[in-house]
Formats: sequence, C-alpha cells, structure tokens
Amino acid sequence: MAIPELKTVDIGQGRVISYREAGTGVPVVILHGLGGRSESWVPQYEALSNKYRVIGWDAPGYNESSEMLEQEPMIQDYGRIAKCFVDAMALDRFHLVGHSVGTCISAYLHKAHPEQLISLTLAEAVIGNGSDTKESQDAAIAARKKDFEDLGPVEVAKKKTPNSLSPNADLAAIQAAIAFASKVKVDGHLKLAAALIRCNIFDFITPLACPAMIIAGSDDRSAPPEFVKKIAESYHGINHQVIDGIGHQIAFEKPEKFINLLNEHLGAAS
Repeated sequence: MAIPELKTVDIGQGRVISYREAGTGVPVVILHGLGGRSESWVPQYEALSNKYRVIGWDAPGYNESSEMLEQEPMIQDYGRIAKCFVDAMALDRFHLVGHSVGTCISAYLHKAHPEQLISLTLAEAVIGNGSDTKESQDAAIAARKKDFEDLGPVEVAKKKTPNSLSPNADLAAIQAAIAFASKVKVDGHLKLAAALIRCNIFDFITPLACPAMIIAGSDDRSAPPEFVKKIAESYHGINHQVIDGIGHQIAFEKPEKFINLLNEHLGAAS
C-alpha cells in the first residue's frame, strides 16, 4: 500500500492539523510517538482499512501541523489540540490508539472525554519524568536541545535510534528507523519532548470507561516492561500484552504482531 495522502483540517484560530487516513467505517485514531508521524502507520492503514476508517494525526509541529502556540506546552495542551482535531473531523466516537508519548495524550483524552472512546490502546506506554525534580527535568530538556544544536537531526537519529530498537533487531529495521527519524522537524520534536519530560502519566489515569489494552515490548529500553506493568496495574481490568523481541519501535520491528493484537481488541470492543 502506498502512503496515504497527507491532508489538513482547520481546527480554529488559524491552526491546522495534518493527518493521513485510509478506509471507511468506525474511526480508529492513532497518535504517534516522539519520533513518529502520520506516515508511521502504513502497515496499520493497509491491514485495518478494510474494516475501519484509520486516521493517523501529526502532533503540532510535525509534518504540516501548526506549531503549538505555547512556548512550553504541557501534555494537557496537546490533549486539548487532539480534542480539537477529532471535533474538526466530526468524530463523535472512535477507537483511540496511542504510541509512546501518544499514550500520555491518549490517557489525558480518556480522562477528559471518556464518553467519546469506544476503546483505548496504549502501545509501549511511557510514564514521563514528571516525578523528577524540576532541576532534573530542566537538565534533560537542555541536553536534548544541545544534541540537536551540536549534531543536527541526521546525526542525532544515527546516535539515538538504534537504542530504541531491540538489540536483536535486523539491519533493515534499524536502517528504516534511522531514515525515518532523521526527517524530524526539530522545533516540534523538542516541544513535544519537553512536554513528555514534564509529564507523569499517572496524573491522567482514571477508572476505565471503555475496553482497553496496554502493550509492552520485551526489549523496550524507553518504556521497560516493568514500567508498563506499573501503568497496567493502575488501570484495573486492562488487557496487558507483551510482544517478545521488540524495543520501542513497534511500527518498524514486528508490525504484524501489533496488527493482530489491534484487530482482536478493536473487534471485541466494537
């Protein structure tokens, strides 16, 4: 399947969100991670579009999406933009899938607008550094910014991306992930990264209002399985799954495993 066309929708105040979509039917909205974009999900568009309208957004500052207006936006601010996006797309109810930092935004939406979710999927959920001291958070934000200033996005991708995959990832997956990450828009990336560093996902966890699934990668060093387990234990009744042999790049490593889990979960919740 070719990458679906990049589209934009006006969300008000002169701002737009870019997105890609495939298929018709019940909507499935996918919120990408820090290193992702709407084109991260080509296997999911292809596999799920025979049953669902699969919509992958671009977070503010990614692809053609307008930058955040705030100088230091928080995850809640991204969540409010996500709400504007689904409203602009006229999505009354939908399945919500978040990956990495997208799980934090998804947890916020589940807390703030539970009535709109048919199901919730948190893939390789991250906690954030919100429980750290402000000094520690500031240092982490400054270090990430310095990396991009000193090295540029291509070299940062070469330096950082291999560690986000399983140590056993094949060369093709590593090369694809590096090539993808090297095309990041730095300003948008840094704002979303800072929001993640300030975030604590536990601030958004509330009793489940819909069927929910959380997925860990057995070799994930960004969202270690034991951390994902802590999140799972806070969502009573969540379906907790572990995919063996993947790191933090579920879109590049074993997409077929992710698709199988999604198909089962979405089908059961519909």
